[in-house]
Amino acid sequence: MLDFVKIISTNFKMINIELYKTIIELCEIKLTNEQIVSLIEKLKIIIDSKEEFEKKLDNLFNSLESISKKEDVKNKIFTFLENTLISNESFIILKLSLNLIRLKKFILEKSKLISETFKVSNNIHIMDFKYDYNMMLLPYSFRSSGSLFFEGINKSTDSIYDPIKEDLSKLKNLDPDIMLQIIYAESASQSIKSTSGSSYESRFENLLKIQGIEYSGHSHDSKIKSVEYDFKILLNDNKIGVSLKRTLRERYKQNHENIDYLDVDTMFLVTLGIDLNEKKINYITNKKGQYIFVATDIYNSKDYLKNHPNVYPLSELTNDLIQKILDQRDS
Repeated sequence: MLDFVKIISTNFKMINIELYKTIIELCEIKLTNEQIVSLIEKLKIIIDSKEEFEKKLDNLFNSLESISKKEDVKNKIFTFLENTLISNESFIILKLSLNLIRLKKFILEKSKLISETFKVSNNIHIMDFKYDYNMMLLPYSFRSSGSLFFEGINKSTDSIYDPIKEDLSKLKNLDPDIMLQIIYAESASQSIKSTSGSSYESRFENLLKIQGIEYSGHSHDSKIKSVEYDFKILLNDNKIGVSLKRTLRERYKQNHENIDYLDVDTMFLVTLGIDLNEKKINYITNKKGQYIFVATDIYNSKDYLKNHPNVYPLSELTNDLIQKILDQRDS
């Protein structure tokens, strides 16, 4: 039986499945960091021993009596080891699994920092299309950067990775992406999604706060109930209705009445601008008091946006610009 297991465990698929099983079951036991380190110390000696597999197994179990004062925890550990250690290679897989769990938080945080770099970059505005697109990719770039992080472990000179490098050198055909998925599991995936979910609306609201622009939240027009405002900007007794739409499709025809029929003085349509063509611009701005704000990187890439007097880049949205628009409208 053991010889057969040893043979199939060298298979690429089987060794990754065995690693997956080991880590998942270890996570369920919820060992303390002290217990993890203690078990690794014992495994180091066992792995280097010249004894037969059965003797190694006995020696390990005999050394574990003091691993926990709680009998139920000790029983869980013993049961797990009995079902996990089936060959000499299993000792190494177990040690690698323990080292990965030990470094899990560090690996997650470093991967998260790598994937979130765009959020603190000076050359990208929070309302840019590039920022918006990267926000959608964030949960996936987190995993991708983590995978590259694993691939770079062997090249790193940081001693913190030495235990993992030692284990990897003894195991062939391990897939870094498989290891990554295992240690991230669903909880990590959900965690990064929750931190990545800053919506288009909340980013725009954040922009208003940063620029000191007074505003109120979602409302309906008091004269035409079907017209909705995501925000109303308030400046010197003027009310500007704001409609936010990441992309327009046919929705650019909504909420666009002449301001004479509305309870606001001006309307701003805020959009990424990726599907904003000259026909749509003309349809919107031909109605009185209608202006368009688009992502700055999209604005700078299209001449027909830059050349239209009623279209502005979002990075320039300030109280001064709003006042300038109001003054030009009244002149």
